[in-house]
Amino acid sequence: MAASLGMLKNLPCPAGSNCTAFQCLFKHPNDPAVATDEAVKPAQSFGGNDNNSSSSVKVDSSPRKRVKLSTSSPDAKSATPEVLGSTAAKSRVPDNTSVVTAATSLSTRPISPPPSRRTPVQRTDALVATAGAKNDSALPSQTTANSSAASQKTSNAAATRPPTKTVPAKPETLNPRHLAKAPASHNIRLQLVKLLHAQYERLNNELKKAATSDESPLIMSQQQLIIKALDEEERAAITKPSIHGNVVKNTIMRYKKMSLEQWKKERAETLEKASGDISRPKETPKTIDTGLTPIQEVNLLSRLCSPLTGLEQFGYVSTVPKDEDVEKARRAVEASGNIELCDRCTRRFTVFPGRREEDGALASGGPCVHHPGKTYFIEGPSGDRSSSPKKWRCCDQTVGDTDGCETGKHHVFKTTDPNRLGSVLQFAETPPNPNAPKDRAVCFDCEMGYTVYGMELIRVTAVSWPSGDELLDVLVYPVGEYIDLNTRYSGVRPEDMAEAQRWKPGDDATPTIIPSSDDSKPPQRKLKIVPSPKDARDLLFSLISPETPLVGHGLENDLNALRVVHPIIVDSILLYPHKRGLPIRNGLKWLTETMLGRKIQVTSNNDNGIQGHDSAEDARAAGELVRLKVRNEWRNLRAAGWTIADNGVLTSPEEGWTYVGGKKAKRA
Repeated sequence: MAASLGMLKNLPCPAGSNCTAFQCLFKHPNDPAVATDEAVKPAQSFGGNDNNSSSSVKVDSSPRKRVKLSTSSPDAKSATPEVLGSTAAKSRVPDNTSVVTAATSLSTRPISPPPSRRTPVQRTDALVATAGAKNDSALPSQTTANSSAASQKTSNAAATRPPTKTVPAKPETLNPRHLAKAPASHNIRLQLVKLLHAQYERLNNELKKAATSDESPLIMSQQQLIIKALDEEERAAITKPSIHGNVVKNTIMRYKKMSLEQWKKERAETLEKASGDISRPKETPKTIDTGLTPIQEVNLLSRLCSPLTGLEQFGYVSTVPKDEDVEKARRAVEASGNIELCDRCTRRFTVFPGRREEDGALASGGPCVHHPGKTYFIEGPSGDRSSSPKKWRCCDQTVGDTDGCETGKHHVFKTTDPNRLGSVLQFAETPPNPNAPKDRAVCFDCEMGYTVYGMELIRVTAVSWPSGDELLDVLVYPVGEYIDLNTRYSGVRPEDMAEAQRWKPGDDATPTIIPSSDDSKPPQRKLKIVPSPKDARDLLFSLISPETPLVGHGLENDLNALRVVHPIIVDSILLYPHKRGLPIRNGLKWLTETMLGRKIQVTSNNDNGIQGHDSAEDARAAGELVRLKVRNEWRNLRAAGWTIADNGVLTSPEEGWTYVGGKKAKRA
């Protein structure tokens, strides 16, 4: 095949000078006159003269290379005829005549492909003038000058061009957004979006009619309503594709049942999260008006009391532990060598009541790395049964990712066994007290810290119910040496214990009020400290009798810290049960914010900014939650025909009669 193609080199090209082939197989007048020995061999086999082979002109049959010329290239000097000729001479022929011939032919032959298929290269005079010179400094300078002139021309054109207008974001229509993998057909998604948007629009229109000037930022525009509906549907389609339809339907039903007040609250929370500087209407705490006198409220409170029977499995102590059981528990602790399980990191360690002799240590095991917060699940929409990871409230890390986000100096432990608790301080039933008022209940709350005997009482507060007047608020020396006062939650610091005034029998058990020099600051409250938990319990016993209702939140913890067995309790945990039931409970902070519309446990109790509970605040919050329940209970009783006398005695409806709409009617 190669030999037959070589024969064409001796034939003139049919296209002549108009040939556009990159490597033409035919002969052209401007082809190089040089050739290799291999190029003439095919011609000799077809009748060539062997005798004249040494003097014949050799034709170069090697492929011709495309020559690229560019004024911007630093190698543009190699594109000149002289340089190209020199390159060809060094690689192909040894004589000077062939060099000139090759250079001339390359410089005069048209470059392929033709100008119609490529942009012609403009060769400047400076390029031709400096071709072949060893020093090509003129070429870069000329190129730079041309580039500068071009950029100046471009910048001048840009200066005269009108400024570009910013194109606003294209408004969205009520059409589901495109997803790479949609969980449902477009028609189904469109119907869900329309139904969801209709509920948003309904609530927004109601808000327009009833909104005050302070609530005007809560009103949404039509475009905001559309975006909200699209966002909600898209979120369900991406995060819950398998149950996308159910999730959106549940959301639609939730907004369909939503009241205007709930919509206002949701809009206010959304604005607050989106931007901190947007003013939101301040929530005013709910005013609880039962319509009853204090004595009537106390008598009605008896209907909300919870019997202790059956609650022992959740930590309530209904009877005083026996002395022999307490002694067994004491001997068991001694036999174990005081080895305990850390309440924070769940590691084994040893405690040393009275301190270890060799170094004065209270506990072994070194520092305690733990998470101080509680765990929680991110609850999805109603009907969503997909699992979600459990997280820590303190650092929002997933459970199991790290050992902890804080490090304590010592390990600590807690025991809930009544017999072990009784080995430190034995339980006692509330004794009779004829001096206790009959027209009041008592709300109380305790704060605990970790000692070598577990979790012990370090503060107790009691207020009257329903008035909320302060009756008792003192710090307490624990039985054992304290390891950690649990300041994060108790709010009690070591310096508070050291600087507190010592309480003596007969002294007032309420804090000493020290007026502040700055009128803008509240007066300072200095708590007194009692010698032992038993003294604190005796102070509480002086305020109550077995007939006095004790009100609180999570009362089993407070009663066990004081070692008290009381027959009449009103626990807000039992009045407002968690939807999953015991032992899961609703927190006091959440209940107060949800049911009463105010926040608690948000003030700092020390200079370091550590957030701690205020037992007086917690006791009053629990009392208000109970008053709310009393108000609702009285409404139900009154609607059913019950009456209450001035002395607080409840009277049931008469036999054969009932009340409908507040009017007495004959029972059917």
